[in-house]
Amino acid sequence: MHLQDLPNASDDATFFGGHGSRPEDWGAHIPAERFSHLALGVTNLDRSEEWYRDVIGLDVVGRNLTAEPLPHSVLQMNTGQLMILVQGREIHIPGRSGVHHGFMLTPNQYRRAHDRLKELGYDIGDERQQYRAHGEYSIDIEDPDGHRYQLQTYGPEANLPMPGAGIVDCGTPDTYRVGDVRAFKDGNFFLVRHHEGFLALSRWCRHMNGTVIYQKAHWHFVCPFHDATYDRRGVDAPFMGNRAQGPLHLHPITFGPEGHIRVDTDTIIPRDGYDASQAAQPPAAELAAAR
Repeated sequence: MHLQDLPNASDDATFFGGHGSRPEDWGAHIPAERFSHLALGVTNLDRSEEWYRDVIGLDVVGRNLTAEPLPHSVLQMNTGQLMILVQGREIHIPGRSGVHHGFMLTPNQYRRAHDRLKELGYDIGDERQQYRAHGEYSIDIEDPDGHRYQLQTYGPEANLPMPGAGIVDCGTPDTYRVGDVRAFKDGNFFLVRHHEGFLALSRWCRHMNGTVIYQKAHWHFVCPFHDATYDRRGVDAPFMGNRAQGPLHLHPITFGPEGHIRVDTDTIIPRDGYDASQAAQPPAAELAAAR
């Protein structure tokens, strides 16, 4: 769902944690804010020390400074944590099983890392880019021994309103039955007909700017990026673990001279819940014809 290659410039720490988590998701189980050190096995200490210094940007503290009997190098991150590279004849790499280490960067740190890796000739990319919401960025990279890293950030645009596509003509009310849900790519919204009228629901998830999909079998909207769920009125479903941060925004609906449904995708209507006054009723003639 990327609409841009790099995050908007910012030195602020990201609001989101790993896998799109928010502080309120943690509840009483607050995760550790920092770790002490990370020890990794390497086969060539000189090569690895150079890679972590020049590519990742860690500071070299020195060699053989701990009680570890094998040759090792101690490097430090700008947040104080240590990376200890321990040389051995053989090391075990788990392969492509999903095991990796992740670094959460500020947007500006990510931009600098992106440019540095590109200048060094790395084929930087994100294997799961199609599964990430707008404002979520990640780079996959491996060290000389195959240890896999994820450099990650969330740009401030992850929570900004998304641009619309002006007024979208959605046809006449008589082409919709009560219960119909129709997706419109222009403007990224769903037009839903209920007994009380029409709702134009923004497709942009309230958790982060991913696009929700409609699961007809369950009568729910679901964000496939971080599992937020909404009912057919766009209200966040009340179950534990739902990451939705309130109902989907609405777009205003009017009816043209010929009775066509017109949705203004450049305007959003925030709301805290649902009431019937939010639904737009078609003019009386079209309403009678639909019955």
